[in-house]
Amino acid sequence: MSTGFSRRALLKAGLAGASALAAPSLLTACAPKSTSTGSSSGPIKVGVLSPLSGAWTVYGKAHSAGFRLAVDEINAAGGTLGRRWEVVLADTKTEPQVVTEQANRLVREERVDFLAGTFSSAERNAAGPVATNADKLLLYPTFYEGQSQQYHPGVCNPNVFMFGPEPTEQVWPHLEYVVKKHGGKFFLIGSDYVWPRETNRLTKQKLTELGGSVVGEVYVPFNTPQYGAVIDQIRRARAQVVFLSLTGSDTVNFRRQLAASGAKKDLVVWTVDDEEAATTGVGPDATAGDYVSFDYFWSIDTPNNRKFRAAVTKKYPDVIMSTVGVAMYNAAHLAALAIEKAGSVGTDEVRRALEGLTFDGAPQGPVTMRALDHQAVLPSYLAQVRPGWTGPDDMFTVVHQVAKVEPATAQCETLPLAKS
Repeated sequence: MSTGFSRRALLKAGLAGASALAAPSLLTACAPKSTSTGSSSGPIKVGVLSPLSGAWTVYGKAHSAGFRLAVDEINAAGGTLGRRWEVVLADTKTEPQVVTEQANRLVREERVDFLAGTFSSAERNAAGPVATNADKLLLYPTFYEGQSQQYHPGVCNPNVFMFGPEPTEQVWPHLEYVVKKHGGKFFLIGSDYVWPRETNRLTKQKLTELGGSVVGEVYVPFNTPQYGAVIDQIRRARAQVVFLSLTGSDTVNFRRQLAASGAKKDLVVWTVDDEEAATTGVGPDATAGDYVSFDYFWSIDTPNNRKFRAAVTKKYPDVIMSTVGVAMYNAAHLAALAIEKAGSVGTDEVRRALEGLTFDGAPQGPVTMRALDHQAVLPSYLAQVRPGWTGPDDMFTVVHQVAKVEPATAQCETLPLAKS
């Protein structure tokens, strides 16, 4: 797929104010309870909540495109239960308050059968109460911090299903590989909010088991322009691995300044945020040799992904496809399988059918929705950035992979998740 570096400028603009996976919103919702078990005629309507404007536009375009591509495939195969799918797209504008407004509109006015999307945890936590009050399912695509009861109903919610990886899937499978290859002295740097802190808490737990140690840990405010003092700390600590959970413009600024300082000759960078879109924004000179871990990369060479790449390239040639876009693609296909299995679009029936269901056609490999806590069981890949890359096609080399990773059990008051 031709990526073109006019797209890098677009990404920089999109990342400038980003703070992906932010802390939970305190907004409440006012959607009415649904008493319907789903209409049996007409199209199956899905409300897709995407940040199509604002700080996360590049990600919103990817995940709305992933979902629409799956819907096109479902409709081309005759729909589900003989009914075509219809996508009602809503722009969340990267603002949790707008998520609440749009989710309410989708369930009250558009009368959608279920919801898919949102990007950040703050957005998900704004949509969660709407899903609960309207008794609609929400299919959430983004890599995230894991489920904890304190953020209910955005998580630990029987109506919310997680299709992206959490830290024990994204980080734990590759820690031993990195420690053996580069050493166990880790310096942790992240943005100052819940996702980096939770990711680092779990990383430290596993790192200690492997005999490694944390030689520094720093959290910085969003939109920090200069990182000279932090880079000096990293040098003084004699870190072997810089473990990075910065987001948005901060990951761009830090990685470029770290590379310019010459410090990378003595260490390696491992990031859990910068997939194809973000790495494109940072550029090839500052990213060469860095590690990235996710459940999906564009460059995975499998029959499923070759088919998926061809379809994306044909229909959305200007979209930088990413893990969140693929999660939306998988969510649509798994929902179609669940509706077919249930014989209904009713929330209770589809919820039960989704639990334990596997989609073998996922681009990254088979994906299963775990019944216990509505977390996806996913493959996990560690990729290294190639020197001199020109775009997502030649950006990454997969150096370590695990075909199936069970996430840590959600920290919810009641498991398995079930409607009360």
